[in-house]
Amino acid sequence: MKDPLFGNKVAGAILATLLLFVGLPVIFKTVQTLAGGHHGDHHASEENPFDLAYIPYSQLQVSGAPQEEEVKVSLGCLMADASAERGARGALVCTSCHSLEQGGGNGTGPALWGIMGRQVASVGGFGYTGALQELGGDWDFEKMDAYLANSQAYVPGTQMVQRISKDNKRADILAYLATLTDGEQLAFPECIPPAEEVAEEEVASLE
Repeated sequence: MKDPLFGNKVAGAILATLLLFVGLPVIFKTVQTLAGGHHGDHHASEENPFDLAYIPYSQLQVSGAPQEEEVKVSLGCLMADASAERGARGALVCTSCHSLEQGGGNGTGPALWGIMGRQVASVGGFGYTGALQELGGDWDFEKMDAYLANSQAYVPGTQMVQRISKDNKRADILAYLATLTDGEQLAFPECIPPAEEVAEEEVASLE
């Protein structure tokens, strides 16, 4: 015998299903609001149909796990391991504007023979920019390292455009530039170990 309520039961099941899919997002949002949850703008998508806020796994930090900090190696330590021979190859990029040999003349840039330890903007016959003249002082390794790393940032307004991002490559070039002299080479800066190494040495000295 056919159930006289069969049609009503089917309609009720369909209605319950519709309410489930329509009502769940509202319930989730209500719970999120009551919990004070807010993680910025987010939108429903095929991957996130209920518009749930979430934090990507890559941005999660494990509680109690310290984040490793990059250890900065001092310029002196970099130069202790530097190679003037490698620096000579790296400095070939400079030859398009500068002469490197003793007695070489000025080009688009001033002659670089004797550059290390020389007063900034002091090569005779070369027209320096006002920005470089205002830098003042002598070309020591720290100053030249910063200039080679990003000349425009270090001396805004200079005509030289150079960015050598690798610390060890700059150290090699500095070691080579130091050899371009007919006198005593400028002494390399002191190698200052990272703080961790200093702490270990201090502990060892107490034992």
